[in-house]
Amino acid sequence: MFRRHHSADPLADRIDDLMAAVFIDDDRERLEKLAGHLAPDFVYISPQTVVEGAEGLSESFSRFRQDEQLPAALRRTSAVDVHHAHFRYSWERAEGDEIAMEGWSFGWMDASGLVSRIVSSDGLVPEGSS
Repeated sequence: MFRRHHSADPLADRIDDLMAAVFIDDDRERLEKLAGHLAPDFVYISPQTVVEGAEGLSESFSRFRQDEQLPAALRRTSAVDVHHAHFRYSWERAEGDEIAMEGWSFGWMDASGLVSRIVSSDGLVPEGSS
């Protein structure tokens, strides 16, 4: 399984930074970090929500920042596959010492390399698949 590493891939580093930034406690620092990686028209789509911008992405992970007893973290579990400004990768969300969820995301970048969209799905295989 792939674990966070120090790569020469700027998009992989950007995604890793976004995954870490959503858990920063300080609101101002969190929003600045997120905004530095997101295109002005950024949209995040998951089974639970559709949000826009750094503030929307920040808010969508707020429930995980509120439980000090069960700290959460996101980690990529694959390399980032990229072609024609579109990307995909798998991830896991840890809560404490347990893996609470695995899933995958795909998205695309704008012309400057900022993340424009992320669409995430919970689970590595769609339900009902054999």
